[in-house]
Amino acid sequence: MNIVFKSVKYPTCNANQSSFGDIMRYGTYAIIFLTLAAGSLSADDLVLKNGDIIQGSLIEQSSEQIIWASENFGDLNIAIDKISTLNGAAIASIDNGPKPQPVFSSTYNGDVSATGAYASGNEEREDWDIEGSVEWREGDFRHHSGINYESHSLDGSPANEEYHLNYGVDWFFQEQWFWNNGASWGANDNRAIDQYYAIGSAIGRQFWDKESGALSAETGLLWISEEYEDSTTDDRLTWSWAADYRQMITSSLELFHTHSLRVSISDLDDSELRADLGLKAPLIRDIFTELKLEWIYDNQPVEGTDPSDSQLTIGVSYSW
Repeated sequence: MNIVFKSVKYPTCNANQSSFGDIMRYGTYAIIFLTLAAGSLSADDLVLKNGDIIQGSLIEQSSEQIIWASENFGDLNIAIDKISTLNGAAIASIDNGPKPQPVFSSTYNGDVSATGAYASGNEEREDWDIEGSVEWREGDFRHHSGINYESHSLDGSPANEEYHLNYGVDWFFQEQWFWNNGASWGANDNRAIDQYYAIGSAIGRQFWDKESGALSAETGLLWISEEYEDSTTDDRLTWSWAADYRQMITSSLELFHTHSLRVSISDLDDSELRADLGLKAPLIRDIFTELKLEWIYDNQPVEGTDPSDSQLTIGVSYSW
């Protein structure tokens, strides 16, 4: 069997077509979007063992069944042995008291995705993008790590490479509030960055985290050190704001969005915004197809590079 991956890169923007105001407008739109999402998607989710998800609220529970007020079907009597979870909690832990809050026991999950394209003849082209992430939770601590590697070459020219490694840990000092500390390292030939380091600390809130979706946001301070290909360096302390959102919009289609905004403390005109937006759908068990738009905007890029880069990719991922 032959599997063909396709990758499309969009043209970069002109420096005079973008401004810091674009970033702030994007941040405003993102806040509005996440706020509306938090309000409209706050209904409880009942997940049955056959995979069905029923939104609504719990009315009454006995040892054999529950009475569930469905948003679409009215009051339903559902046998306990047909139920998998309510808001991510086992049915045995549900009672008529307060709604379940995120409680992290020992769990482990991750995913690996690959996107690529190869062409020969009138145009020689190779594009590869490989990403992987792992998350594990133990008690009040949630660990997360990631790796990304990209390679792009055209007509036999040396490949432009980009790579990134990161690790962080969230300590949940309250049920929905966490303290994040993390570090990252990488390089980006497209932006003339020979290598960079970043270390930061932030306070965040996990608004919800269940099988049907999750939303978290955090803000704090991030120290960034960049070494450029022209041997110059740039060290700066930044204020950062980031969000991570995912939601099942149908029984098999997931929408996901992440973004991070970084603004220099010493120079408010020096800022950077990164955002990913995509859709994920199952192919076969644990194998998914993924459509993703990646966008980077730096209003003070390295001389000779454009402030904006965007890329649309279609690939395959494996999740566990």
